Amino acid sequence: VMKEMAKQWKETGSVSGRVFWPGGGVEFGPNRCKPGSSSQQQGKPSTSQLPIDVADAPEGFYTLYADIPGLSKADLSIKLSKERVLTISGERKAPLADAPLQQQERVLGSFERRWELPEDAEGEGISAKVADGVLTITVPKKQPQPEPVDEQQDIF
Repeated sequence: VMKEMAKQWKETGSVSGRVFWPGGGVEFGPNRCKPGSSSQQQGKPSTSQLPIDVADAPEGFYTLYADIPGLSKADLSIKLSKERVLTISGERKAPLADAPLQQQERVLGSFERRWELPEDAEGEGISAKVADGVLTITVPKKQPQPEPVDEQQDIF
């Protein structure tokens, strides 16, 4: 990939392509990754998927972790649908710069992630917090119901 990029640079004076990482990708090249040229600003909707980690804690809950550096609770929306799908969405806006940016590599724009609750997850009591650039969502598990004991009563 790097050799192809170097060849393209020598031949055209610019490089374009797509870089992938878990949960999304970034296009780069002419009219991309430049200040004021994001696909959203060009009128094209762009939503990337937020990477998450899910832990199945033995203490009786699931914990979801997502890196969201620079975002606060006000920048996020977390909703649970009737179909038991947890949706995390938000938007990373361009920071106000004192001078025009010469290079822009940080991903800006909207993001969304959906996670279907497992059968043993409780729809009530879900909590979320943001600390040190990490979103942590705790989803309680349903408490196991004791199986009914079939007690027979002797009549004779």
